[in-house]
Amino acid sequence: MEFPGLSVAQINDLRGRVLQTGARMHVVKNRLLKLAAAGTPFELLSEHLVGPNAVIFCPDDPIEPLKVVAEFLAANDMPPVKLGVVEGRVVGASDLDKLSKTPKRDELVALVVGGIASPLSGLVLTLNGLVSELVYTMQAVADKKAAGQAA
Repeated sequence: MEFPGLSVAQINDLRGRVLQTGARMHVVKNRLLKLAAAGTPFELLSEHLVGPNAVIFCPDDPIEPLKVVAEFLAANDMPPVKLGVVEGRVVGASDLDKLSKTPKRDELVALVVGGIASPLSGLVLTLNGLVSELVYTMQAVADKKAAGQAA
C-alpha cells in the first residue's frame, strides 16, 4: 500500500490497528523489499514498488487487516491498497477492494452453519408436526371408543 501525505502519528495509528488484527505492518524501502522478494513467489510485487510503501504481513486471516486498512484509507481520502498476495496469488486493487467488503471469517462460518441448519430445523419441525397430528388423531380415536363403550 502507498501512504503519501500521512503523518508519523497516522502511520503509527494504522500500524496499531493492523496489529490488533494479528497482522504486522512495516514501512519498507523498495530496494530492500525487491532484494528480499527476489527468487520468491513475491517477486511479482517488485515491479509495483514505486514511492513510499508499507507491507502488511498477516499469517492467519488476511481479510480482517485488509478491512482495517481499507477503512483507514477511505477515511483519510487515500488511494486503496494497490496490490497483495493472498494464498500465493498476486491480487490487484479491485480484487482487494472486493475482499475488504466480505464478511469476517466468523460471520462466514455462521452463514454456512445457518445455511446447513435451516433446512434441517425445517425438517425437524415438519416431522414434529406429523408426529403431533398422529398423537392427536390416536387420542381422538381413543376418546371416541371410550365414549362409545361408556354409553
